Amino acid sequence: MFDNVSPKVIHKIMAAEGYLELGMPIQALDALTSLEDAGPLEAMRLFLTGEAYLRQERYQEAIDPLHQAARLFPVMESRKAWSALSECFRLGGYKELAEVASLTAEAVEEIEASCEVLCLTRDHRSSWNWPDSVSRMTEFSLSSRGVSPRIPR
Repeated sequence: MFDNVSPKVIHKIMAAEGYLELGMPIQALDALTSLEDAGPLEAMRLFLTGEAYLRQERYQEAIDPLHQAARLFPVMESRKAWSALSECFRLGGYKELAEVASLTAEAVEEIEASCEVLCLTRDHRSSWNWPDSVSRMTEFSLSSRGVSPRIPR
């Protein structure tokens, strides 16, 4: 996937990420704005650009790149972008939009968790021994114990 990405693009993306980790958002923006086309790393470039604006409290400028990044990332990788976008909206005074972006981030998190469970069950399903439903029913009978079934309320 990254075979056709130039080393320059990778270097600039990594440099921007490093600058953000060091609390240097202006330098991160400088590295990112010098990129014309990030190819398959465009979502990451947009996300880091939005993060750099967010850390400079330039919320209006952060919204567009974060929104684009959230939409470009595959669903399973978009949670951080939606969360950052929610923070931008909240700090920029857009409470309703912040709530929508936050709910989207939560939904992505639930999808991630569900997929992890599905992967675990798929990997271990052959070792599971589900009891036969007929044998379960004959072994346990409420009427034979003098107990009537309860209806949940």
